[in-house]
Formats: sequence, structure tokens, C-alpha cells
Amino acid sequence: MIEELVLHVGDCKTGTTSVQLTLAEAGWAAEGRSIEYPTRVNHIPLAKSMHMETEKRFLKPRITRVRSAFQSSEAEIGVISAEDFEFTDPQVLADALQQYMPAISKNMRLIAYVRPHAERLVSGFSERAKKGNFFGSLDGMHKRMEAQGLLYYAPRFEKWRAVFGDRFTLRPMIRAELHKNDVVEDFLRFVFRSDDFEITRTDSSNTSLSLEDLAMMRVIQKRIRKKTGLGKKDIVLAQQALGWNIAPMLAATPAGASTKIQLHRSLAEDVAKTYAEDAARLDEAFFEGTPMTDALAKAVDRALDEPQLVRPDQHLSPEEIRRLRVLGDFLTRIMEADPRYFARAARPPEHRNMPIIPISDQEADEDTGDTGEDADSAAGKTPAARMS
Repeated sequence: MIEELVLHVGDCKTGTTSVQLTLAEAGWAAEGRSIEYPTRVNHIPLAKSMHMETEKRFLKPRITRVRSAFQSSEAEIGVISAEDFEFTDPQVLADALQQYMPAISKNMRLIAYVRPHAERLVSGFSERAKKGNFFGSLDGMHKRMEAQGLLYYAPRFEKWRAVFGDRFTLRPMIRAELHKNDVVEDFLRFVFRSDDFEITRTDSSNTSLSLEDLAMMRVIQKRIRKKTGLGKKDIVLAQQALGWNIAPMLAATPAGASTKIQLHRSLAEDVAKTYAEDAARLDEAFFEGTPMTDALAKAVDRALDEPQLVRPDQHLSPEEIRRLRVLGDFLTRIMEADPRYFARAARPPEHRNMPIIPISDQEADEDTGDTGEDADSAAGKTPAARMS
């Protein structure tokens, strides 16, 4: 049986895929050390079974499979990793561990990473746009995230600390704050309590989209949303699969001129004002220095003078848009034939046998925001003020 359990509990958009693939592919070397990581990629299904109503009936079989793997393992350390623990009540997780693996969880540590507020806003904007469930502006995404409370971090992490005490560690997802400026290095250092290891896996999981890539995805995803006759959950499942799986291919393909998605000054100032208190509260409770507060200030300093134009017709020619709409129609035809098969087939071959997790009611009801035609106007750009 493993001697110690480490839980990697998020957050989303903090390099979790890189960490998980390094674990799943045994992409590290450390003499005399061993890790049991009982999953092909991640433990998201397990996490969902703790906060998603339709998945709760699967909690027992999922957690007992993990427990069995840990009990039969000769490894020193067992690891569970899922960014979806971000949406799990920590008390529910604590109760499940106590019920199903009390002996294993006696010697346990937890770690989470938190991305600075402004950076999480930009990454969330890109993520939702590529999956086809938001067609508005960065300003619109800021308003939505504020209403959802997603970036008010301090109350959530304080609850994790209240439940797990000093077994819970929070790290800022800021390159300069990480061991060797890398989240995988930082995570394994936490796991081993040492930096006597080597990363052997070459990371190719950076899936940040450029503004031009985002324009392309918006045309395709909007066309699918407009043309399909699928129900809400089926269309969200298929569109998420498309966005998730095409993004790494775009990121891995060399591009000519490309534009990084960035905040503009008025928005950055609004974000800094909105989350100043939350950043200060995190800094005081969890970190040495003021990394989260400093990150907000830097976001303002780095901001563009004017909003970026997010409308596809500002980045693509009419003929390119026509071709992408036809491609969207073609993909819609495939999705409508069998959305679950599409979601599976879109994956890399080595991941196709993993289970398809159903879409929750919350995901299905996610509003799509602006339709896209007025996205730049929502950001403060009237048609007459647009530049090519």
C-alpha cells in the first residue's frame, strides 16, 4: 500500500494538463522514488461524482477503484489529480475520503494552484470561446465572471484550509513564484519534498489560442450553434469536444503573425478594482509577500491602450469566413449523427477509451453571451472606430 496520498485539487487553467500527462506518462525520473497514479489522464470523473448530481451515483465505484489501486501498489506515494475539485465542496471530499479510504488518507497532503485574477479572466474568455459557449467581448466575460463569483478566490480557499488545515497548500500560478519557473517542476517538488528529480517528458500541452485562432473558432462554433438541431446537452458535449481537442493542434502548429489575447487598460483597471480586496486577502492568508496584488498591478501596466477587436470579420476575409461556415456545416452533420461518438472520436487515439462524462444541467444552461456581431461595440468600439 502507498505510504502517502497527495491530492492535486486544481484550479482550472493552472497547467493541470501538463502535470497530469507527466504523471500518466511517467515523464519524470527520481532515484528510489515511486508514484502510483491510477488513471489514464486525470481523475475528473471522480471529482464530478462529488459535485454533479447525475454523477453522484458513481462515487462509490470510482473511489473504490482508486483505493484498490493504492492498496495493491508498492509505490511510495499515491496521487489523485483533477481540476474539477475546484467545484467540489472540500467537506464533501473529506467525508468521501474518510468513508472510503480512511487508512490511506490518514497521511495526506493537498495542493492547489491559483491563477491571478486578470490572467484567469483572459484564459476563461479563450476557453469558453473555443468551446462555443461565449461569443461576447472580454468586458462581457468580466461581467459574467464577476456575477458568477468565479474569481473571488479567498472564501473558497479559506474553506479548503478550514477543512484540511495545514495539510492544504495553495501556490500562486505565477511563473516567477514556481520552482524553476514551471508548474510541473513545482508540483513534483511538492510531491517528493525535494528537488532531486528530473522531468523527462517534453511538454507540448500549451493550448493558448491567438486572437486569429479564436476568430476562426468563433466562426465554426457559431455556425454549429446556429445550424444544429441537437438538444442542449448534446450540442454542448460535441462543441466542447471540438474546442478541447482542436486547440492543442492549433497551438502545436507554427503560425506566422499571431496576436496574443490581452486586456485593455479600462478593463484591466476595472478588474484590479474589483478583485483588489480578494487579492490582498489571499496574499495575507496564503503567501509570502503580495504576489496576487502585484499581479493585478502588472495587469494594468501591461494592458493595451485600446480594446482588441474580437469580431471574426476583423481578422478573416469574407472568403475565409465562407469556407469556415461550410466546415461548420459539415461538422454539424457529423455531430448530429452521433454526438457522443463525435466527442469520443475527436480525442487523441490513446484517450478514446476513456468514459464520456455527461454534460451537467449547469453546463447545458450556460448562456452564450453576445452573438458576436456586437462584441466589439460591447468593448467600447463602435463600427466607425474599428481598425483592420
